Amino acid sequence: MRKIVVLIAVACAAVFALVGQSLTGQALTGQSLTTNEYYLRSLELERLASQAFEYGDYDAAADYAAQAQEYAEMSDLYVATRLLKEAATDRLAQAQTRYVWAASEEVAAALRYPDQFTAATLALEEAKLEFSYESFQKTIDQASRVLELLAALTPVPVFPAYYVVQRQSSLTDCLWRIAALPSVYNDPLRWPELYRANRAIMPQPGNPDLILPGMILRIPALRGEKREGTWRDGETYPVFGQTETPAPNTQQ
Repeated sequence: MRKIVVLIAVACAAVFALVGQSLTGQALTGQSLTTNEYYLRSLELERLASQAFEYGDYDAAADYAAQAQEYAEMSDLYVATRLLKEAATDRLAQAQTRYVWAASEEVAAALRYPDQFTAATLALEEAKLEFSYESFQKTIDQASRVLELLAALTPVPVFPAYYVVQRQSSLTDCLWRIAALPSVYNDPLRWPELYRANRAIMPQPGNPDLILPGMILRIPALRGEKREGTWRDGETYPVFGQTETPAPNTQQ
């Protein structure tokens, strides 16, 4: 009976060593098994347990088998911790990258999304603190919160800054029609803004109805919006006042 019990213990030790080998091989990409001292020790103890069993020293075999099992479990814990650390490192890097993008002039999240950005700032600080404490699961949780808070952010919409007066086949291009374009002001009643900004270059400065094909009109910002480039027919721009809904610019 003693021999059977010891044989079972030795077999269990071997199984734990194999499981540890499988976990380690899958988990630590690019890391050799020989760097895991717990796993190596479990293999050595498993070998000693088998050797002692063959010599009939069942007490020693049982002792070695128990130690081999303990080291195999330590190896599994080591691997699990390394896995969690790698996952936390990756998630924290993702959160940091997204945060830097959100803070940039391209997004200006502090001004455009103040609540989300403030919450993300606090969550990122907490994630870094938890990582320093080696609380890797909490790091992942906080970094994931950063990504969730900043997920819906969009770049600052860019509207056209200039418009080249067109020669229309059926309708005469005019400030009223230009102001009505979605990416200009999306409102024909805003035509005086265009008139005031371009009066000095008009053929008859006192006549807002007279504009000529080829004239380059400046489109001044009304709400601090970002404007650059020249309006192009068919190109997609954000809709002024409804920046979440991009629409192709076409004159109708």
